[in-house]
Amino acid sequence: MRDVAVDACCLINLLAAGTILPDPPASVAKGKAPRPKGRISALARTLHVPGVVASESLYLLQPDDNDDSKLIKTPIDLTRRFDVGLLVQCEVDGEAETNLFVRFATALDDGEAACMAIARNRGWTLATDDRPATNLAGQFDIPVITTAELVKEWARKNKSTRSEITRTLLNIQRFARFVPRPSSPGAKWWYAHTAK
Repeated sequence: MRDVAVDACCLINLLAAGTILPDPPASVAKGKAPRPKGRISALARTLHVPGVVASESLYLLQPDDNDDSKLIKTPIDLTRRFDVGLLVQCEVDGEAETNLFVRFATALDDGEAACMAIARNRGWTLATDDRPATNLAGQFDIPVITTAELVKEWARKNKSTRSEITRTLLNIQRFARFVPRPSSPGAKWWYAHTAK
């Protein structure tokens, strides 16, 4: 499935990569360059972000301008990524999705619940690394894709070199503080590319 509802943890990981969802230059966002068609060509997927997920995606760690060895919290601004179509805004809509959202929100954070309700009702995939969300998605036949699987797909479609893959994964580990659980899909590939 090409349409994906992305939760906050997965979104932050993809942003931290630096290569998968780069911040477009201001000139692109202001209409001075062609806009993508709501699809990331390297992933061939449309990444949908509910408003609640955007509001939960607060910051990334980034090197301090004065000391590269220090990391500081840098606010996330998704505006230009929405403007050029790298990400597509979506909301829980209609009675069916609202009912699913309420049901899922009893067990999950609002962002994951919104993504699951939207994915279930619209036949989309859920992008998450959250174990409770993954388990609940399985009970409702909602397909799930993890950060590691998305990065692996990006690397394959981009024909990325081993060093590009390693740099991307290490960026996620450093700037999002994320490493996949050893048992999660794509983890073996991830660890093979980050082993020293």
